[in-house]
Amino acid sequence: MSSEVSAVYANALFSLANEQGDAVLQQTRSDLRQTAVLFSLNPELVRLLSLPTVSVSERIGIAEKIFGKEGLACRLLFLLIDHGRIPFLGEIADEFDAQMLDYQNMAEVTVTTAVAMSPGQKERLRSALEAKLRKTVRITERIDRSVLGGVIVQYGDTQIDNSLKYRLDALREKLG
Repeated sequence: MSSEVSAVYANALFSLANEQGDAVLQQTRSDLRQTAVLFSLNPELVRLLSLPTVSVSERIGIAEKIFGKEGLACRLLFLLIDHGRIPFLGEIADEFDAQMLDYQNMAEVTVTTAVAMSPGQKERLRSALEAKLRKTVRITERIDRSVLGGVIVQYGDTQIDNSLKYRLDALREKLG
């Protein structure tokens, strides 16, 4: 998952944003996520903001022209430029998102099935997961025909594979 460096920056940013209220938390999360997406789509920007041959003040100036000067996410960006940690921004955003989910007592769950679940199936699964996790569950559904049947549930570092493919592979291994 996230590196220790990313966790330290995300924790500090979350604490600062949390002190300023829910609106700032939400805005910081949004700004941070948008910046991380922009960086993932433009790796040359990450390289530019990391170039040691360009002074820190010039790199911060470039970032100010692109992202502005306002908000905690911008202040973090300038700090990352100053400390040569720009490549960690995506991990920091992921860690910040995880902290937000925990703060909101929510869990994001990815459910993979061979065919789309009916609304009733999805609701029963959501209820079961909410009881198990003791959190509000937000389900992202993926369709993967190779699953054949059953369901694969993934949240955090946990994966529950109750797919037909998994059971057939396990049976094949036992018999082989």
